[in-house]
Amino acid sequence: MNLNRNTSPSDNERANEILEVILAYARMDFRSKVDVKNDGNILDGIGSGVNMLGEELQHSTISLKEKEQLIKEIHHRVKNNMQIISSLLSLQSDTTNDSKFIELLNDIRNRINSMSIVHEMLYKSKDLSSIKLKDYIETLSTSIYRSFSFPDSKIEFIYKIDESAKFDVDKMILIGLILNETISNSLKHAFPDRKGEIELIFTSVTNKYVLIIKDNGCGFKDGFDKEKDSNLGMQLIYMLAEQLGGELELVSNNGVYYKLSFQ
Repeated sequence: MNLNRNTSPSDNERANEILEVILAYARMDFRSKVDVKNDGNILDGIGSGVNMLGEELQHSTISLKEKEQLIKEIHHRVKNNMQIISSLLSLQSDTTNDSKFIELLNDIRNRINSMSIVHEMLYKSKDLSSIKLKDYIETLSTSIYRSFSFPDSKIEFIYKIDESAKFDVDKMILIGLILNETISNSLKHAFPDRKGEIELIFTSVTNKYVLIIKDNGCGFKDGFDKEKDSNLGMQLIYMLAEQLGGELELVSNNGVYYKLSFQ
């Protein structure tokens, strides 16, 4: 198995494909499959595991979907299997010295985790139809922060979230993935001295929701062009905002400011 080599564009493509399939599973759609090439690549093995997860969950859904308690069990299984995949990614990151590949695996883990938390909260909730956004944002942001393991870090999260805001699993997963990418970008790039603030704001006004994520860090480099300079994470933010039917505003001035508006 080829563990110590430079991360290639095909790795990013495979990682994105795996994420798309897991995203479908998180929406309880188990028809999608990862294209397995059988070439010994680490991500190929992970893709095979994801396909096996889909087959197991599809079988469970067919027989259990009519009963509430057993639907909760499905959410529990999805969460557990996503955590298994996350653990496998963590183990794989210990087998290589390629820092870019380790970062790629960690990014995939955090994306999976953002979806896993949705299913965990549904499993624990009395309401299977929706999740409180405030609880989700606080849980997710704390989890992302811990995943970076910054020593002596003094980065503070400030929450201004509408207490009444709730969303169903489909919208929450998209919101969670957007939050994961924006928060991760801030933690990676905004604070060279590991000190600063990330503010998370959510409001609703006349059938429109507004989600704001902003930091007081160093901002983008001079001359940043979102078309030319965007990494996979930034591309995902725009793609997910489009799937949500929203408009995304991005400003870099005394930090980075994301404003997502959607119906």
